[in-house]
Amino acid sequence: MDASESSKRPRSPTPTPVAGETSNEAGSPPSKKAHIEPTASAPSDTPISGVKVEIDPEEAMLNAMSSEPAKEEKKAWGRGQGQGQGQGQNREKSKGKGKDSKSGEEGVKYDRRNQNNWAPREKKEGEESEARLPKKRCALLVGYCGTGYSGMQIQTHGSRTIEGDVFEALAKAGAISADNATDHRKVDIQRAARTDAGVHAAGNCISLKMITEPPLPEGYKTLAEYVNSLLPAQIRMWGFVRTVKSFNARTAADSRIYEYLLPSYCLLPPGRDDPLAIRLDKSSPGWRDLLGKEAVEFVDAAPSLEPEEGEEGENGGKINPKNRGEFERRRGWRVDSKTLERFRDLLAQYKGTHNFHNFTVGKPFNDRTVKRYMLRLEVRDPQVYGEIEWISVQIHGQSFMLHQIRKMISMAMLACRTASPSSLILETFGPKRIHVPKAPPLGLLLQAPQFGVYNQRITSKANGLQEDRDEVDFGLYAELMQDFKVKWIYEKLRQEELESHVFHKWMRQMDCSMSSGLAFLNTQGIIPPEADLSKGAKEARRAAAESKDGENKDVVDDEMDSDEEEVDKEALKRGELEG
Repeated sequence: MDASESSKRPRSPTPTPVAGETSNEAGSPPSKKAHIEPTASAPSDTPISGVKVEIDPEEAMLNAMSSEPAKEEKKAWGRGQGQGQGQGQNREKSKGKGKDSKSGEEGVKYDRRNQNNWAPREKKEGEESEARLPKKRCALLVGYCGTGYSGMQIQTHGSRTIEGDVFEALAKAGAISADNATDHRKVDIQRAARTDAGVHAAGNCISLKMITEPPLPEGYKTLAEYVNSLLPAQIRMWGFVRTVKSFNARTAADSRIYEYLLPSYCLLPPGRDDPLAIRLDKSSPGWRDLLGKEAVEFVDAAPSLEPEEGEEGENGGKINPKNRGEFERRRGWRVDSKTLERFRDLLAQYKGTHNFHNFTVGKPFNDRTVKRYMLRLEVRDPQVYGEIEWISVQIHGQSFMLHQIRKMISMAMLACRTASPSSLILETFGPKRIHVPKAPPLGLLLQAPQFGVYNQRITSKANGLQEDRDEVDFGLYAELMQDFKVKWIYEKLRQEELESHVFHKWMRQMDCSMSSGLAFLNTQGIIPPEADLSKGAKEARRAAAESKDGENKDVVDDEMDSDEEEVDKEALKRGELEG
């Protein structure tokens, strides 16, 4: 049929729906089932006359734990499905004709309302069908050194990720069938924490549907042992547990424990000739007198650092030998008790519920999601690994936003080394917008997500659960995780600092900054107008500068806002990015 014939063909009339019938076309919304939400007037344990509700015990667990999956399903339905423009196109795609908009594979049926509704791959001629083994919802407990990886979450554009390597190893081990190994969405893979590039984890949790008892080669007693033989040594599978059908690692984790390791010389004050110290001399006379005497004398004994031609390994630049000698001298520094107590006092201000809009990206002060609850902050006594003394900070929070931990640590370090009072931390929770630099990602690691609420409901068999399920407990592997941390995280961290001077370079960048964006570092504990990046403050400064013919031109706006890299805005909105 040519184009002219097609254009003359009359359209088929739209069938009139018959009362009582529901439409199953791909372009029509799915029919809704009766659902009763508990309210103040009709709580969940109060029977409602005339209505009989069949409750699946495991689905009841999901309803009690979180309503987020239902919200995500509704959101997916709203993008081009059903009513509105593009309805006819979506009907064609749902029939499996042409290429799928996301997978790019021909002949694959894919309904965006259910991302796991995939048809099995077609068997090749002469190929024997493999025996189908049952899939079970499981929680996979893993640990990893993030060096060399583009983060935790599996990607479709070829980047090497932790989850991608784990998924491939599970497929090779037979825990994921050949039919499902073509796309990770077929097994509904989720993670408790989507750690960023270069970030490590002693413990993280992945939820997925997997074959729990695949045939193992001779010599392997457990699935974890076999999977580990297929993984690089910097990734370990600690074990797995069967979960309820509705278990989702991200929504079931009720809190997370992170650890940040920093060399103790990061708490040394800037040198008296550094731009940051000169600014402090003007805004806070006598600031050095508030610091520990040992720290001040140690810094004063250092020669003036020379400007670098470029970072080592970039554009052929090398670290100045004179500076390298000073870096090596600082590795012998051991923090004094006064400095350590000041650092602990600063970090203690984060405990509780606060507005952390200054400690992430893309979130204004009045955004409800910026309020986060920190349960515990602990600064452990320093320990020497190799020739460097390290300070371990443990942060236990209900949830975190992107860059939040690195900015919290950075603010505490900067305030400690400039004699800024702990009241400055409380000021950052207010409406004024400031730029808080990110501490290096090198020292950040996820200790383990916590599943206290889920475990309690499992043990008490709440919400009608009848089948036995094990708790999601990293404590069973505490000794293995500690050995892994020392060998693959602490040791790699020490080596990278010795070779690349990551923390030294970060300190020099802060101390040599000419921007007024760090003017909030002062002994008064206030955020001065020149450091305020809120819209009104910016406009006021620009107007003042124009009235003075360009004098006192503002230098904070462009410089202080320029270091935030591009991020996945959709993932940021969903709250999947953290750390």
